[in-house]
Amino acid sequence: MADQASGVDQRGRQKKNNAGKIHRVITTPFRELRKFIFSVPVLKRCYFDLYPSYRSRFLKIKTNLNLLRPEAVQWLTTYRCNFHCTHCEASAGTTTVRELTTDEAFRLIDELEEAGVRNIVLSGGEPLVRKDIFLIIEHILRRGLTYSIASNSSLVAGFHEEFRRMKPVLYFTSIDGLEQTNDAIRGVHGAFQKTIDAVKFFQSVGVNYRTINTVVLPKNIHELPALKKVVQHSGATLWRLAIPIPVGRAKGNPDMSLDAGQMDYLFGFIRSAGKEMNIELTEDAGYLGGYGPELRSYPFFCEAGFTQCAVMPDGEVLGCHSAYDSSFSEGNIRTRPFKEIWQNGFLRFRRPHVEPACRSCRHREACRGGCWGMRLGKKHCLKEIWEAWKPD
Repeated sequence: MADQASGVDQRGRQKKNNAGKIHRVITTPFRELRKFIFSVPVLKRCYFDLYPSYRSRFLKIKTNLNLLRPEAVQWLTTYRCNFHCTHCEASAGTTTVRELTTDEAFRLIDELEEAGVRNIVLSGGEPLVRKDIFLIIEHILRRGLTYSIASNSSLVAGFHEEFRRMKPVLYFTSIDGLEQTNDAIRGVHGAFQKTIDAVKFFQSVGVNYRTINTVVLPKNIHELPALKKVVQHSGATLWRLAIPIPVGRAKGNPDMSLDAGQMDYLFGFIRSAGKEMNIELTEDAGYLGGYGPELRSYPFFCEAGFTQCAVMPDGEVLGCHSAYDSSFSEGNIRTRPFKEIWQNGFLRFRRPHVEPACRSCRHREACRGGCWGMRLGKKHCLKEIWEAWKPD
């Protein structure tokens, strides 16, 4: 039986490798073309302007033909966390549910692989508090998939050997200000230094993509210039600056929101820092008109429910990987196969309701209502800010 299972795994890996080779052959010319386009400012701006409407039409055709495939799935492995971040989207550390067992996790991974998923993003809460997390990672790799991991970094030092053997393709972590500010926001003394140490460790073992995420708040925005120097020497390959989504612990908290002047400053900071490092504004800010190429390396397009989704710790499947509200569940993998949920759900994303204020907007086709998570708090439209923004 073990030999039979090993043979199945081997065939699965070979099938995945062959599919990966075909994918690379098809996509490499397009990547090279995009590199050229992005090297010419006028062409890059045209690309940013035209891409959303093209992408929307393309995905609409795939939806009608039932050809949509999930490319990446974020799985919140647990709500448990040893941090208590003031802006946590998942309200981690306070929410308790019946988590997927190890066997259920294995079945989820099998179903994701069968549905065409290539990369699983392990997050939480803090995924490293799960005692079976490396059994899960081992199963992901055995199925021929890759994994990324989002961690607060505090426990990484205890698992160096495991990570050396089973490297992620991407390590994602957070720093929310200079040391004192960061540790206060994240609720743990020493969090700042452990994060720096973890990023350097993943650099040392050859993990190619290492992202530091910073949620920009009124209490830390003034520290961005000094924090830039820290990130530049941290070993990170990308610095993502995010604005807080009004969900979880940030929901209904006015102290989390940036005003128009602060948003204007943030735009200018990213534009300036981008001349020295790999930095971008996250998709949470939505469509940014003609300033998108100034602040991002890719055009805005919400892929929720089209190529991406999230699985909650208790098996609920959501379209948005930022707004963790199970009242928007598309189904639960404990009671329905993932492929069935994927094929029949996500209509709120694939055939969205357009709000009256958006119907007459000239940016409607490119914006498509902005970030879905931001819409839950009525903070999805930043048009007045970016239309008035005048870069130096």
